[in-house]
Amino acid sequence: MIMPVSAKTLPFATLRKKYRAKSLTVKCDGSVRNLIENDSNILGSSFLDDFFDKGRDEIREDIIFMINGRNIKDLKGKIDMKDGDEIAIFPL
Repeated sequence: MIMPVSAKTLPFATLRKKYRAKSLTVKCDGSVRNLIENDSNILGSSFLDDFFDKGRDEIREDIIFMINGRNIKDLKGKIDMKDGDEIAIFPL
């Protein structure tokens, strides 16, 4: 059984203005995709399209996505978020 985790999303720069949110805390299954899907449920469906490449099933190349200050492009293997993680999102 997957235990839900609570994670905080912090959009920066033009993303903060577009979504009118400084931070958003949601429950997710610990996966990056589910976090973005749950953020999209609150901020609108364009949030998912702006950040996630559905065809490749990963974060879009033109987005900097950091978990607790570490770019996910530098993390190897499956990413499992933990309760209280902070996710910063920057446009390139």
